[in-house]
Amino acid sequence: MVEVLIERDEEGRVQVVTLQGDDSPEGLAAGALVEAPLLGMRHYLHLDPESSREGSMLRFRVDRSDIFLDREIDAILETMVLGLRALEQGRPGRLAVREVGLDVKV
Repeated sequence: MVEVLIERDEEGRVQVVTLQGDDSPEGLAAGALVEAPLLGMRHYLHLDPESSREGSMLRFRVDRSDIFLDREIDAILETMVLGLRALEQGRPGRLAVREVGLDVKV
């Protein structure tokens, strides 16, 4: 099963995303959804999020060094979350999306 862990800060903003994927259709789709924000942050917003890949695991930490970009960063990341949730609903039992730090509303 493919798993995505989304870690949020005390304001409810996405800070870290970890994907444990595989070569299944769900793994490839989740991988594309998780990699797209990295591309947007790097090439469109000109930020430098930390990322690492070890085997089938991809992890990135959001670069929030420019507070004037929080709204744009949030839009990119929440779109990723919505896509992952839709994929999870469409493929029950094949993808799990877990979020931690949700006790505070955005």
